[in-house]
Amino acid sequence: MMRIAIIGAGPAGLSLAYFLKGLKNYEVTVYESMPEPGIKPCAWGLITGIEDILPIPKEAIISEIKNFRIYHNNKLIYDIRTNSKLGYIIDKPLFLKKLAEKLDVQFNSKVVSKNDKYFVNDKILEADKVIMATGHYSVDKSMTIPAIQYITDYEIDKEVVEFYFYSGLLGYAWIFPDREGAKIGIGGYAEILELKERVKQILKGRIKMFHGARVTDYGVIEERLNGNYVGEALGTVYAITGEGIRPSIISSKILADSIINNKDFKREFKKSKLYWTLNWHAKIIKMAKERDPSTTKLSKILINNDPQLVLKFAIGDFNRLDLLKMFGRSFI
Repeated sequence: MMRIAIIGAGPAGLSLAYFLKGLKNYEVTVYESMPEPGIKPCAWGLITGIEDILPIPKEAIISEIKNFRIYHNNKLIYDIRTNSKLGYIIDKPLFLKKLAEKLDVQFNSKVVSKNDKYFVNDKILEADKVIMATGHYSVDKSMTIPAIQYITDYEIDKEVVEFYFYSGLLGYAWIFPDREGAKIGIGGYAEILELKERVKQILKGRIKMFHGARVTDYGVIEERLNGNYVGEALGTVYAITGEGIRPSIISSKILADSIINNKDFKREFKKSKLYWTLNWHAKIIKMAKERDPSTTKLSKILINNDPQLVLKFAIGDFNRLDLLKMFGRSFI
């Protein structure tokens, strides 16, 4: 019997425990320092398809996304309307709470490392394998960017999400529907004060709450491909969009399958489309910072391409030909 301790009850940690649940050779416990899951703020967007590997409770679905709008310098560039479901806005805390109810999760359990040993609430942690699913908290600050968000009572169409790109900002702002109102936020390579000034241009409704967090934008952290890290702690966030829930869950599925089938996680992860697409997002960001600090060229690419191609790139559903069509040989 292998005793596995997973540190962190976010999407990565809980989904990993779920994928290993009920297997006779494994005893899995999740340790979370906070009293409940889902405290880290985010926009709660989840691209469709993840429900094929992890159930999404109906009560946790706020809305189904069918339309998206893209703005450049507050001018509407694309208004894409579809009859198909692109994704969901979920109640992330409720989604994680429902998942945690099916698992052995120890809340209010702070895990620290001392002298190559792990302790939970100052008692030695008895485990054969410890997996870090601690998100950006265990990632160097240089590998992250700031993001801020306002919770408002502004009523937006529940089927629509909006993205705002600006000249001079490597990043973007967003308006996502919430249960009652909207989440209006922004993230990017800028100081918090600049982000606040930019997001004021689209801030609507009465502000009910303000919060912020850092988001990993580095791409996959290669030295952590040892089977001891998963999710955002491994770098599984799409650098251009900041999407982290879905890629974190997929990374947990790859790790779980590697454990169950006794395969090398590094090899299995590097074979995945997730690894390839995550790193291309990160490469584009790094090249933009070096060659296009004003974001002029990157902005033109986003607003002049076929919006369906931009969407494919945004959600990580692209191939090499798509990259060439979008960015050309000169950029990539």
